[in-house]
Amino acid sequence: MPPPVQHSETLVDSNTDLSFLAHKEAALIPALVGTRLGEVASNPQPIEISVDASQQSKKEPLSVGTQRGAPHSVCHGRVSDPEAMVPPAWWKSVFADEMYLKTDGDVVEDADITLSEIRLLEADPVIQPVLAKGRHQVNHHGEEREKERNHKNRVLDLCCGQGRHTLKLVELYPGLELHGHDQSEYLIQLARSRAALAPQEAKDRMAFTIGDCRSIPHPDESFALVLIMGNSFGYFASDNADSMVLREVERVLQPGGVVVLDVTDGAYMRENFSARSWEWIDDTMITCRERQLSKDKKRLISREVVILADKGVIRDQFYQERLYDYHELAELMREAGLKMASLEEDKLVTGQESKRGEDLGMMGQRDFVVAYKPLQEGA
Repeated sequence: MPPPVQHSETLVDSNTDLSFLAHKEAALIPALVGTRLGEVASNPQPIEISVDASQQSKKEPLSVGTQRGAPHSVCHGRVSDPEAMVPPAWWKSVFADEMYLKTDGDVVEDADITLSEIRLLEADPVIQPVLAKGRHQVNHHGEEREKERNHKNRVLDLCCGQGRHTLKLVELYPGLELHGHDQSEYLIQLARSRAALAPQEAKDRMAFTIGDCRSIPHPDESFALVLIMGNSFGYFASDNADSMVLREVERVLQPGGVVVLDVTDGAYMRENFSARSWEWIDDTMITCRERQLSKDKKRLISREVVILADKGVIRDQFYQERLYDYHELAELMREAGLKMASLEEDKLVTGQESKRGEDLGMMGQRDFVVAYKPLQEGA
C-alpha cells in the first residue's frame, strides 16, 4: 500500500448538494472533507487539488487522490444531468478495484447472504435435479468420467465477480464442476487467489475466465446450469445487449438445462428507491449516493461519491441499471429461446439493512427468475 499523500487539501464546490444529509450529520461534512467554501464560492467549477490550490488553473477539474492504486478520479460537484455522466461501459471502472468490495461488501462479502442465496437455489424444484447430480463426488475413470464431468455436472457462474457462489458451491457439492466468468480482471484474480486456498480436489473443479458476458468462452451445450447472481444483469444501455446475454446463455446450455437470474425487482425499485442516501463504510470512509430514474423511466441512474476523512473525495462515479419487471424478463427469455419455469416470480429479500446497519439499495429486494432450455425445439 503506498504511503498517504502528505499536506494535501480537498476543495469542494460550493454548489455540492449535501441537502440529503440530516442537519446534524451535514455539520460533519465540511470538517470531514476539508471544505473551504469561502475560497470557491465565486467559482462553481471544480478545482484541482494541490498543496497550493491558488496556483492551479480554476478551469481544470478537481483531481483527487485515490486509495491503493484505484483509478484516477474527479469530483464533479453539482451535476444537473447525472444520466449524461454515465460512461457507456461504466462497469469497467466500477468493478476495477477493491473499492467495490468496500462499498458493497456488506452484501457481496457476507458469507451468510451467499449461503442463503444458495439455499434458495436448493429449494427450487427445477434446480434441484441439477444440484442432485453434484451431491457426490464422481468416481468414474477415463472416458466415462470425462463424459460425466463435461455433460452432467457443469455449472457456469456468469458475471461471477470474486467467485463467492462458485467457491461455496464447490465446497457443498463435490460432484459439480464450476466455471466462473466475469469482465473484471481484478475480481477474477481475487477469485483465483481465493480458489488457490481450497483443497486440491476442489481446485481441480474450478476455473475462472475474464471476458464479456455476451461472449462466453465455452462450446455449445456445455452447461447444465447457468447462474447470473447478485444483481448482475441489466447493465447495458440497450435492451438488445441484455438480450444478447440471454441468447449466449441459451447457446451454452444443454437441452433441459436451467438458467437462474437474480436481479433487482424493477417494479418495486421504481417506486421505492432512495433518491439520496449515505453510509459509513468504516470509521474513516463514507459513501454518499444520489439516484434518479432515467428520462425513459426504464433505468435507475446512480451516483456514488466516496470520501475519506483524511483525503476528502477519492471516488465520484456514475452507473445505471435497467429496471426489468417480471413480465419483461419473461419476454426476454422467450426471445432467447428459453422458457420460464413459473408464471410467478419468487422474491429474494436480503433485508432492509445490512449487518453494518446500512441501506442495501438495489440489493434489498430482487426477483429470482428460473428458466430452462427446452429438450427439443417447440417443447
